Amino acid sequence: MKHLLAPVLLLAALAFSGCESMPGGSGGRPGPAPDRVRTFAGDPRAVYDAARAALGQMDFKVTGGGPAQGRIEGVSKLSPGGTLRSTRQISISVRILEVAEGSCEVSVVLKELIEADSYDRQGFATESTLRDTPYYEVFFNYLGLALAAPKKD
Repeated sequence: MKHLLAPVLLLAALAFSGCESMPGGSGGRPGPAPDRVRTFAGDPRAVYDAARAALGQMDFKVTGGGPAQGRIEGVSKLSPGGTLRSTRQISISVRILEVAEGSCEVSVVLKELIEADSYDRQGFATESTLRDTPYYEVFFNYLGLALAAPKKD
């Protein structure tokens, strides 16, 4: 059942994601990508634990942060890029802020890291913020599911 849930959620996120106008108006350069923000019921530690579980479901590796800091940093696995010798990776930055007792605001920024020549020039990657990607909805869906799941003793 668990293996079927991920593809179904990803397909649902793709189906319901629509085109959005880019910030910055027409003719000008687009402004910085906005953080994706959602509010969830729960104390900061419970939301943090659920966010870690959501990243695990998405097969992301946690690389930094902690519950006391109210943040989580993570990366996806390396995948082949657009050319023969390039690699691609997605990074995620999650911030958790308690806005009221029992309620937390979760903001997410996803970035794409592309290393054009991963054999001869390791460590020289370009980074760009992902604007319209279903990863945001998938993360928030997994986060909601993790918060709603019954706690194990």
